[in-house]
Amino acid sequence: MVPPTRRNLLRTAAALTAGLAGCGRFTGEESSVSRSASDGPGPSTRGENSETDPDSLLLRTDAAEPSIRLAGADGTPAGADRQSRYHTHTVVDSGSRAENLVVADGADATAVSSFISATDFENETIYLETVRVAECFRLKLCSVSWAVDEVQTNYVRRGRPYDERCAADAEVFESRLVRIPASLAESEVNGYGSSISGRGSCHGDGPAGAEGADGGSTEDAANATDGGTER
Repeated sequence: MVPPTRRNLLRTAAALTAGLAGCGRFTGEESSVSRSASDGPGPSTRGENSETDPDSLLLRTDAAEPSIRLAGADGTPAGADRQSRYHTHTVVDSGSRAENLVVADGADATAVSSFISATDFENETIYLETVRVAECFRLKLCSVSWAVDEVQTNYVRRGRPYDERCAADAEVFESRLVRIPASLAESEVNGYGSSISGRGSCHGDGPAGAEGADGGSTEDAANATDGGTER
């Protein structure tokens, strides 16, 4: 059966809101880096702190496992990373903990290493979040909010270019390393939250839209592309 085009799928879904080691072999890898454009706090978690368009690194794969995860001493997923394979989150609060991040073969380990190296763990924390996403869509990270014991992320969902084909029942992993400009203790963070809107725009100033054929969104800034910038 020929899979539906992105345009056909989007017509039915537009109303919805919604030291590193390798492991396994992955295909369809994509990565992009996002730099912060925030000048001040926005909506926050429990009234504390928030960063709009935070510094982040996106790794996207259509493989059976995420491109990056935190492993324990025995190589199995550690801590919060044992949660549902469809949505996991992990706080990385030190360089030694970052050494337990496992990057899959074929993923952009250099980008991951550079992102970690650029993090000042005395004043910053890395938050790793992995979400399972329908193949015809991408998530755009709008903001991250935090308190001493909680982290909250906010996304919008965007359609991929109309002229690219996809399977209605196919899914991919989107894993993000998000740099929080505060020193959090992994042992104290026990609350996590995430919201995903189908509006397509972080600021709610337009209808849900899909990326154009050139990879740009039809109603907002360009979405993440291989080696590009998620804005």
